[in-house]
Amino acid sequence: MGWYGGHRAEARSLLLSTKPTHYNQPDDHSIPLTPPRRHTAARFTLALLASTIAHAQQPLPRTIVLLDPAHGGPDTGAHLPNNVLEKDINLAFATRLRALLAGSGFTIISTRDADPAVTFTTDQRAEIGNHAHPAACLILHATSSGSGIHIITSSLAPQGDVEDTHAPIPWNTAQAASLSQSLSLANEIGLSLQRAKLPVILSRASLRPLDNLTCPAIAIEIAPLVSADYNRTLVTDAAYQQNIAKAIADALTSWRTRQTAATAGATK
Repeated sequence: MGWYGGHRAEARSLLLSTKPTHYNQPDDHSIPLTPPRRHTAARFTLALLASTIAHAQQPLPRTIVLLDPAHGGPDTGAHLPNNVLEKDINLAFATRLRALLAGSGFTIISTRDADPAVTFTTDQRAEIGNHAHPAACLILHATSSGSGIHIITSSLAPQGDVEDTHAPIPWNTAQAASLSQSLSLANEIGLSLQRAKLPVILSRASLRPLDNLTCPAIAIEIAPLVSADYNRTLVTDAAYQQNIAKAIADALTSWRTRQTAATAGATK
């Protein structure tokens, strides 16, 4: 069963689909950019992250990246071969990626660093990301079907920056203003994975919490690696995970350089 209800977004290898695919898109109601309900668990998590976020927002030569290892707690995600739970793979991969990104000078914030007793809702995860104001948000998943790495961006229609910063932003379409950057980031990571000789599929779909995030955001789903002679490398393979994490870290380093250069050029 896939990580969004067994459905696959329309995709082409290293070509973003131009035909949006929607999965259970909720009705869009314009509301201020906070989730419909405030939950105690989310407030507690934000309190724990407050000092980290405050430090990360200082004018230091670092870039905030938010990692969101999906599922956790009672929500196990998909059941993978050998009785492996998706929530555990997501967290293990996030730990590898965190180490590489931190070594490259990034400030890392995560929606979870362990298996929580209570599962955060997608609204809570989006709220954590939006409060952190990261340069990028990576939502991490794993699957036992398909091959290689699947990179998903929102299928919302892109829109320009909101001129009135006090105007309410529709919660269900908050990603629209950042979508152009999200597509660029997806391509950057996709090309880096391709250079690492890892198969990549880029696709678009309407998903939570992607649609609710106000920063460049993508979902990354790790599938087994199937070779030409049909040998399978499972998602639990440490070397496979490390190769993926390194390619993503390299891409984000290039992304940071481009963003810094663009910002410097705009201020001249």
